[in-house]
Amino acid sequence: MATATVPKATTEEAPAKEPTRLRAAFDTPGLYAGAALGAASALLAGDPLLCSTLGAAGVTAGWALLGMNPGPWRWLPGQGEPWEWMCRSSRRGYRRTVRRMRRRLAKDHTQAPTTGMNGLLVPVLGIAGGWYGHAQRPTLVREATAGARRARCELLRAAWIKVLPSWQNGWWRRYSATEMALRAGPLTAVPITGHLNMPWWAHLLIGSIAATWGKWVWCKPAPAPAPTEQQLAGEDWYLARWAEWIACDQGPLSGSKLVSVELDADRLTAVVVSTTARPAAGLDQDSVSIAFDVPPRAVNIHRPDDMAASRAKLTVRLRAVTSGLDENDLPAVWQEFSPYPHSELYDAEKTQFGRKFKILLPRRGTDVGQVTARAIAQALDMKALDTPGVAAEERLHLRVIDARRIEVNDMAINPLAGGVKLDLDALIMDDQGYITIGRDLYDNPARWRLLKFDAKRRGLSGRPSASANHSFGSGTTGAGKTSLEEDLQIAQRANGFVSWLADGKGGAGYAPWMNDIDWILKSPYGAMVMAQAGTAVSEFRYAEQMKMQWLDEEGYTENGRSFFVPFEPFAPMSLTWDEFNEMILKDPQADHVKPLLGGVSSIGRLSRAAGVSARIWLQIPNLDAIGSNASANAVRDMLQSGNIALFRTARADVDAMSLGSRKPQFKLAPLPERFPDGSETGGLFYMADGTAQYTQSRVAFHSNPARLSRQYPLTSLTDREAETAGPAYLRRAEYRHLDADGEDAFLRELAKEEQAKKPKNTTVIDTRTAPAVDDDDLDDLVPPTRSQLVWEAVDSGARRNKAIADVTGLKPTNVANATARLERLDKLRKIERDWHTAELLDTETLTPSGAQS
Repeated sequence: MATATVPKATTEEAPAKEPTRLRAAFDTPGLYAGAALGAASALLAGDPLLCSTLGAAGVTAGWALLGMNPGPWRWLPGQGEPWEWMCRSSRRGYRRTVRRMRRRLAKDHTQAPTTGMNGLLVPVLGIAGGWYGHAQRPTLVREATAGARRARCELLRAAWIKVLPSWQNGWWRRYSATEMALRAGPLTAVPITGHLNMPWWAHLLIGSIAATWGKWVWCKPAPAPAPTEQQLAGEDWYLARWAEWIACDQGPLSGSKLVSVELDADRLTAVVVSTTARPAAGLDQDSVSIAFDVPPRAVNIHRPDDMAASRAKLTVRLRAVTSGLDENDLPAVWQEFSPYPHSELYDAEKTQFGRKFKILLPRRGTDVGQVTARAIAQALDMKALDTPGVAAEERLHLRVIDARRIEVNDMAINPLAGGVKLDLDALIMDDQGYITIGRDLYDNPARWRLLKFDAKRRGLSGRPSASANHSFGSGTTGAGKTSLEEDLQIAQRANGFVSWLADGKGGAGYAPWMNDIDWILKSPYGAMVMAQAGTAVSEFRYAEQMKMQWLDEEGYTENGRSFFVPFEPFAPMSLTWDEFNEMILKDPQADHVKPLLGGVSSIGRLSRAAGVSARIWLQIPNLDAIGSNASANAVRDMLQSGNIALFRTARADVDAMSLGSRKPQFKLAPLPERFPDGSETGGLFYMADGTAQYTQSRVAFHSNPARLSRQYPLTSLTDREAETAGPAYLRRAEYRHLDADGEDAFLRELAKEEQAKKPKNTTVIDTRTAPAVDDDDLDDLVPPTRSQLVWEAVDSGARRNKAIADVTGLKPTNVANATARLERLDKLRKIERDWHTAELLDTETLTPSGAQS
């Protein structure tokens, strides 16, 4: 009968448990040494006690002497090489060795040639002749010497590690007398207590104190790990590895260099300088990881905003611990590989589209604006989770919580890829003047402000006062600017706004809206007429509001209203210029440019309290594109104060837009043309939240927004406002069907007719440039002053004194005197060494003496 064999259960060996605190204390030899010292002081008497006291005092004195005078005996790994310290301290022997080596290297060891059988000289090479005549002998000698010194240092290092415990940097620094008294003093104080008459419990107390001191002295040092090859070699080793692996001809960044290298026991920081057209930040982590023999996530390469593209900052964590590290434990991974020292990752959690966490920065050292998505992605090694076609840093979205905390959202799927449907109810203003134009990346409403209400001041009907809110947006063709503008047109019509629009593309972008906007213009000249009409309406509203009454916060009725109340009696008004840069840059010398800038500037500065707002759309993502004179500066300041929308652009640096205080806190990642699933990203944009933080959002879309707007009444100006706006507004139906050229001709002819109707004694300001005068004798009869010549040269585009002198033909000294005088008169303004016109030149204010200045 066969016997059944019972299989033995296989048991895995349980991991060794860490000793408890009490067990660790009993395993410390210092505990017993201190207890023995206390027992000896209590039990010994007479000469043995005196000898032990004197011996302990001698050991204490020697210990204190070594502590207050560092030397080679104080060397520990990572704090320097012992033989280097010896060479520096014994200068005489070191200099003698150097002189001896130099004499040997400089000596000619070749033998004199001998004469052969044929009478010719024959060189004789001995065994040592080949060595002494070797071309690379000095280099080889240095390498052999360095190797011998390195081997000698290794032996000394091993001896010190075994004999002397490591107190990290505490052993190397110079201690004060007070510190050494606290550390070594008990070694003498305990034996002295044996000479005093004390009860038994006092000796027992002193013994316990001695045991505690012995345990503390023994346990405080931590064993020093053996230094790696990189730490022994220092900075030269990393530079050599960089030249061998990175900067070589076939390397990932050939010809590059490492500068500003800083190396400590835990971290290496340097600046990568690229000498080719390839940007330094394009270097990948893996190449540096292989070169420096560290984990990939221990390498961080990023370029700060204030650093040129040919440079990048490199940070390498040298003593990273990877064994036993849980890759899913983000706080532990961040603590080990964080590119920002002393920062902390917390509140990591999964979300519907990925995960999110928060980063707490130290009080000093790193600002929230210095944190980059790429640095975070490299530290957390997120490239393994990359969605095809999407870089790791593009999945990270940073949001500032406060001055030290940042929320990071890692989204494998962009929630905006599915688009946003248009909700007409969301386009109705709330009590703060906001409407919802779409959704942001965090599934929150993307809010756009039309008016800013103030309930402390009200009209007689009880409605709160309000001020208009200007807007600015940029983006390339097809990015979605028109979709946002169409949503705003629906919202303005639904909320009773008067809407005017000038299209720089000849009306092609708003063809379905020709009969659904109160006034739409298609030519640059028409855009200028619209700006002048808007300014006139604002001035008329101011004059009327001064005659009106209003209610203050406590309900008292006051006369003279200096603010705007919607629909008492005027409706809010919005003026939009699309492709504004084309109107300005297509022909900078055209007759409409200066009046257009002046009109928009006037609306921006003076019309908010009249309920008139301006909205400008550009293709070039930089406000400097609108010009640099006084009017352009005012327009630029105006657009930085309200809504800002940044769509996709052909330029990568979408955050360099001259936004002043509204500059993005983080470097905005370029918006892609397509999502990873292949769908278009039209309507995707960065929206400012009222401060300097921008959130990725998407505009709500409808295929026929003009049809939706028709369910709301079309609001127009009152009769008196229409008369103030001028005949171009009153007769807008006559040229609404014309193209841009036909509209331009109609408006110019209309301006001539209106000018002809004016009385002869009425001063008329013609917006067109004056025709050239052929009579050259006029300059001889009444020559222009130097100040006039200089001002006109600056107004024409000359910015520096040399350029002004070339244009005017004046001497540089005369130009310098004239510009200084015009600056005193506030006619010119100097901005970063460039001259700009500040006001029109009034020749009557120029004195005869000033004519020659």
